[in-house]
Amino acid sequence: MVVSSLCFILYRQWVKHDEVEALERTLTQEKELNELKLRLFSMISHEFRTPLSVILLSSQLLKEILQESVDENKLKNLYRIQSSAKLMNQLITDLLTLTRAEAGKLDFNPQLINLETFCLNLLEDFQLFDTKQTVIHFIKYGRCYRANMDEKLLYSILSNLLLNAIKYSPQGGNIYLFLKCEVEATIFQVKDEGIGIPQHEQQKIYEPFYRGQNVENIVGTGLGLAVVKKCVELHQGEIFVESEVGVGTTFTVKIPH
Repeated sequence: MVVSSLCFILYRQWVKHDEVEALERTLTQEKELNELKLRLFSMISHEFRTPLSVILLSSQLLKEILQESVDENKLKNLYRIQSSAKLMNQLITDLLTLTRAEAGKLDFNPQLINLETFCLNLLEDFQLFDTKQTVIHFIKYGRCYRANMDEKLLYSILSNLLLNAIKYSPQGGNIYLFLKCEVEATIFQVKDEGIGIPQHEQQKIYEPFYRGQNVENIVGTGLGLAVVKKCVELHQGEIFVESEVGVGTTFTVKIPH
């Protein structure tokens, strides 16, 4: 019995050793795959950004030259070029951000930023690049001064939420950006009056490439909310969604101080 017990214990240890080695091999392969993906997307990003920058700059120069002499309706194709180039640039940025996050190499560099100024500058960017000329209402609650956050990641969070709000809202629909400053946390909310998200799909919307069944022919990649989720998690924050089909959607991001 003693010998049998010893044999059984040795067998169990051997099995566990094999399982540990198999797990280590799997983790190593996964790490190597993530590294390869990161290098690939970094290369793609670099190669695509240069021609995209040329397209955007050239179209902007054409717009400035033609704006005074050509009727506004005739500049629509130029606006389409700018809009498509910006969408492609956003797609590249989202892909690279998501790949870096999955590889554990997404930089997190928090620093003190003025939240109200940050939000106002963000909305100014949207007024310059939004072809639908959507009006975004900014409402602040409480005294908001400086908070320790990563400016680039915060820009990704709010810009993706606002882009979705614009994309899935009707022309002329109201969109709101709320800033609430509390003792223990800063709360950002993006509210729209768009198509809404069905209840049974709300747990899936943060998965990469997932898109709701009611988006129909609205162009999108399904990457934006996955990027938002990763950036919020790096801030050790939380994100919540409240939505009703045909009424609208509110995303709430809570980042602790």
